Formats: sequence, structure tokens, C-alpha cells
Amino acid sequence: MLKIDGSHGEGGGQIVRTALAMSIVKNTPIHITDIRANRPNPGLSHQHLMALEAALEMTGGELEGAQKGAAEVTFYPGKVSGGNFRFDIGTAGSISLLLQALIPPALQADEVVEIKVKGGTDVKWSPPYDFFEEVFLEHLRAMDLNVSSKLLKRGHYPKGGGEVVLRVEPGSPRPLPTGEDISKVKGSAFVSSLPEHIMRRMRKQVLKEFVDIPVDVKLRSFDSPSPGTGITLWTEGDISVGIGVLGEKGVPAESIGKEAADYIRSAMESGFYLDRWSADQLVPYLAMSNGHGELKVEKITGHLGTNVWVMDLFDPGRVKLEEKEDGPYLIY
Repeated sequence: MLKIDGSHGEGGGQIVRTALAMSIVKNTPIHITDIRANRPNPGLSHQHLMALEAALEMTGGELEGAQKGAAEVTFYPGKVSGGNFRFDIGTAGSISLLLQALIPPALQADEVVEIKVKGGTDVKWSPPYDFFEEVFLEHLRAMDLNVSSKLLKRGHYPKGGGEVVLRVEPGSPRPLPTGEDISKVKGSAFVSSLPEHIMRRMRKQVLKEFVDIPVDVKLRSFDSPSPGTGITLWTEGDISVGIGVLGEKGVPAESIGKEAADYIRSAMESGFYLDRWSADQLVPYLAMSNGHGELKVEKITGHLGTNVWVMDLFDPGRVKLEEKEDGPYLIY
């Protein structure tokens, strides 16, 4: 039984998700205490309960103490089953965060896993769907993993109603390949139950910011129970860094577009290989890979440091952070 301090580092729900995933991958029971101790409403939230219950259904393990607000929980993993699964987070709970906990175990199944999730596709404090598909999953595909997703409906705060289908083939990741070339900037801007001129203005602003490199930003309009808008930009080539920015009431569309473009421009000039969001999300896959490597990251965030700490509990020394002269690196 591995005991995990849920208040360590940033002390949020990521500890639960990563520990849950690695518990299944390593076939190691876990007991997590002081769950989300550093959050305004500590303990298990509905979103984290959903991750635990989904993992239980996929593996047939055992779960103790899983109730809303609980400060500790015990999980005994079982064998990962292939097949089709459906989960409804309820309201606008983040689909991408739930899938973070389920993809590593799904890779261990003996047949294809298909997961359909209903909830929020583009909500605050979580990776927007387009970032999840075009940046995060693209990294997994570069590691020779056959993982794909399909957006069925957009879902936003507070009503949610979004739907995503994820397909995962069994496999083991190889080291993430690296390079130096960026061939173009790509993007996706959308509106859900909002005027289409908003996304067009976002794209127009992005095009103004890049005149020295090809840019391709797709536009898509949706209907959803709650309105929403946003833009995701990413680089294409040897280096794939990205950012997703959601629109906010009272914030001009041009400001949203400029924020995304400024970040990508800064990333291209800085030369790091992993943006801050991809870096912490990829830690489990680097640890599971069949090789070794070094990846320059944008910065060592609380999330990244915490995820490396969790990984070290399961596989000591497999993934490390190191500050070098030209910046911080993930070494695995």
C-alpha cells in the first residue's frame, strides 16, 4: 500500500488523478490523505469522484472512502478491461481532466478502449478540448501511441453538455522525438451559441501578429446549452507547443487572440520544447516510455513539480527536473 500526501506541493486534484492512473499502471494499491488540502473547498469534489468511479469501472478494483468532501481515499486496482465505457461527469466538469486519469490505464488493456464522456469541453482551469486533441494527444501520437478523440458537442460552464469520444489502442510509449524546426502556426477558434464575428475577430488579430510564418486558423460554430468561445494556437513541425485561451464576458475578442499569439511568439523565441501545460501532463508517459531523453520545458510550475513528485513515489528517479544554463529540463 503506497501512502500519498494529498497536500504536497500545489495540493490539488492532480495528485489524485496521477496517483490513480499510476496505481493501475503499476498495480499498486494507494491510500491518499489530506486530499486537495490547499484548495478553498478541500476534499474530493464531484469531478475527482468521477475519476475514481470511472477507474473502478474500467478495472474492477476496490474503492474505499469515496464520497464528496472526503479527505482520504483508498484504491485497490484491478485488471484493465478493454471495450466501451460511458461516463457523465455532470454539469461542466472537465472532460480533459477526467481523461488524464484514464488514458495511461487504457494503454495497459488487452484490447481497444473506447470512452465516451459527457461534461465540459472548454472550461476554466483545465485544458480546452482543442489543446487536448491538437497538442497533448499529438505528443502521445509522436510517442507511437494510437490515441485519438472526436468532438461530438461543445460544453461550457455552467450547464456543460459537451461530449467527447476517446479511442485508445494498447501500447507502450517510446521516447518523445525532438527537433528544432517550426514550419507553421495552426489554430482553431470557435463560438458556441454566440455571434460568429467573435471568432473571426480572434483570427484576424492572430493573423496581424504573424507576418513572417504561415498561419492557418480554422473557424467552427456550435450550439450548446451554455455559451462559450475560445481559441487554441499551436506550432507545427519538430516542436509542438500550444496554448488555449477561453473568451470571457467583457474581454474583447481581439485581446483573446493577441494573448494566444503573444504566447506562441514568445515560445518560438525561447526555444523550449514543451509548454507548461504539456510538460506536467506528459510526466506519466515519459515514465512509462521504453527509453530515455531530455526535454527543455517552458518553466517548472507547481503542477509540474507535484506530478514529478507523485511519479517518484511509484518509480523513484525515473523522471527528474534539472535547471541548466539555458533553462529547466525534464529528464527521464
